[in-house]
Amino acid sequence: MSVFGFYAEVNVGCACILMLLLYSIKKLPTPQMQHSLFQKLVLWHIIYFLNDSAWALVNDSVLPKNTFSVLAVNFLNAVILAIVAYSCFLFAEISTRPEMTRLQIHHFEVKLRIPIVLEAFALLVSFTFSPSFWLEENLEPRFFYYVILAFIPVVYFVSATVRGLIRGCSMQNSPNIKTFLIVASYTPGCIIAGGAQVFFALTTPIFCFWCTFIILFVYLHLQNQLISTDSLTMLNNRNRLHHYLHQVRDLKNSFILMVDIDHFKQINDTYGHIEGDRALVLVSQALKKACERVSFSIFLCRYGGDEFLLIARTDFPEKLVERIHDCLQEVIADKGGSLSYTIEASMGYARWNGDINSFKECVVKADKKMYEDKRAG
Repeated sequence: MSVFGFYAEVNVGCACILMLLLYSIKKLPTPQMQHSLFQKLVLWHIIYFLNDSAWALVNDSVLPKNTFSVLAVNFLNAVILAIVAYSCFLFAEISTRPEMTRLQIHHFEVKLRIPIVLEAFALLVSFTFSPSFWLEENLEPRFFYYVILAFIPVVYFVSATVRGLIRGCSMQNSPNIKTFLIVASYTPGCIIAGGAQVFFALTTPIFCFWCTFIILFVYLHLQNQLISTDSLTMLNNRNRLHHYLHQVRDLKNSFILMVDIDHFKQINDTYGHIEGDRALVLVSQALKKACERVSFSIFLCRYGGDEFLLIARTDFPEKLVERIHDCLQEVIADKGGSLSYTIEASMGYARWNGDINSFKECVVKADKKMYEDKRAG
């Protein structure tokens, strides 16, 4: 078997693996925007691997090798690789900016597509009217083609990495910091693997191997998120709380804070469960903002119903309570009077020594103080 034949077989094999993965993603019971973007990312990788296989077969003369076929597979490789990089950037950006609305995402997508459209148009025109500029006499692409091939993907990959790392480092209190770092780690490997393949071993499917490996890794992480994330508020759930308590050891000088939405049953009964869900989402957004604005580490989860639990490693829990009240007012103000009801929350906290055996007892104390706060208005 020739090296090009082996290259084509590996690409087809990786494409088949990702097809199975794509089928699994489509079967998810609670699809989210992040999973939809990941699904598109996997799909474009499959398309790229299959076209790369066609490129190898053309170079091996298994498929007709002429000026048209060589230019066609190289044109498609350049455009599809740019779309793959675009999909990676979009997935990384949305994964690290959960506050973005669907309209903002749409506008963002349109702007990101502009470089790809311009590149496709420029390549199509130049390939059509000046093929000799791109190909050697033996129909091999000139070095300049590989520069063009890599330029837009590298820009997308580097931008995604830098932006992901910046957000990951600036959100030290975020319980989802692992997501930020995993997303940011995807692109350096693509640059290294792609560069090694282009400049050192063109017929070795390094890029294909790396992309398949990291996509499987990201998929496993997303599955883990589904298990440990509340599907409505996108906060940690009780499963994640249990895992946190058994994994983290340095929990001395911590406070457990319980947050409960006032008159939540009345909101559900009067305005319906859809508005009740909206109230839960707004409070969760306020809690996220508050956690990001303090200097100490916080674990945040939806404890159940309209109750939220925070574990704050601090000696100043009142500072967190104040931040939550401020952020709740900000979130409500952002709605510009579109709410037909008032959202308020009661809070209570209790010191915890970090002993798992005393955790439930401490939660009961915090819960009791929360209801005292509720009765006091």
